[in-house]
Amino acid sequence: MKITVVGSGNAGCAHAAKLTKDGHAVRLLKTSHGLHDANFEQVVRCGGLHLHDLDGSDMFVPLDLVTRDPAAALAGTEIILVMVQTLYHEQVARFIAPHVDGARMLLAIPGYMGSLYFERGLRKRVDIIGEGESTAYDARIIDNGHVRILFRNVRNALAFTDPGRTAEGLALAGELVATYRYARRHVMESALHNPNLIVHTVGAIMSASRIEYSGGEFWMYREGFTPAIWNVVNQLDAEKMAVLKALQCEPTPYLKACLFRNEEDESTDPLTVFQGYAANGGPKGPDSIETRYLYEDVPEGLGLLHSLGAALGIATPMCDALITLGGALLNRDFRRQARTLERLQLTLAGLRERAGTPHA
Repeated sequence: MKITVVGSGNAGCAHAAKLTKDGHAVRLLKTSHGLHDANFEQVVRCGGLHLHDLDGSDMFVPLDLVTRDPAAALAGTEIILVMVQTLYHEQVARFIAPHVDGARMLLAIPGYMGSLYFERGLRKRVDIIGEGESTAYDARIIDNGHVRILFRNVRNALAFTDPGRTAEGLALAGELVATYRYARRHVMESALHNPNLIVHTVGAIMSASRIEYSGGEFWMYREGFTPAIWNVVNQLDAEKMAVLKALQCEPTPYLKACLFRNEEDESTDPLTVFQGYAANGGPKGPDSIETRYLYEDVPEGLGLLHSLGAALGIATPMCDALITLGGALLNRDFRRQARTLERLQLTLAGLRERAGTPHA
């Protein structure tokens, strides 16, 4: 298929390379100047990426197009994969909307309900719109023009802004990556199962002094989750599950969701699976407190959890404490920039309608 990957960071480059390797015609669109610019310019010069895959193979993968021009990147495309930081969903939706006409599907991965921005801006231009909670491949740009695949999920779930299109959307997504074969009830469920809402925020906030002291020699997944920190994770997770239950969803704990994504054998102990990922696939870092684990996942993830809880009358004290601490670490007001139902232009009645829950 003709695919446009929007975003040229770790996830965008990895998925562009893997989908090309699988036989699709892939265009890579960069939407900004700043992060990963040197890598992008190298990909432009080479016309593709050097892919270092899980099987140990190293190969150059030529892309169909590498550009900053949305008109060129989106002309005639069938599938749009938005893999920018969730911070930029609203402006990216505005950026690409004039150039999209007749695409079969758009997926924002991860979403944090950002699919609603794309639904609002591209409703008549894209047939099916959805979002995911986790990328199929975990990867890192290891040098300009080089991306290494670190881990491949065994299962991935998607949700769609129109739940009536779920079967079609899953079938189409499964043609891209076979692990996309599971559905969430609605985009709120998908948003709250984004693992970064839990693991990035708690891991980075509670390890802040270690991150700064280590000088770049820090492995959060290996070092950051001691028994005391799991107490924090479990309390935040309980708040997330209370909101999920109110939205008529099964309240799945973080570790069970981790098991679902990462392990073929679902009878395995979930903590063992997490520790295995930490030892064998979990990436190094963060190397600075100025990390998307904080400046993205606190306002977009925890901010959204607080907003959902407040609308549904559910207290979120651990979430609120982490928002305060995360903002203090970076000296920013994360509440002011948080992703909220108001910013998504979603009322409580609209939220309940999407969730299929009775109106109060």
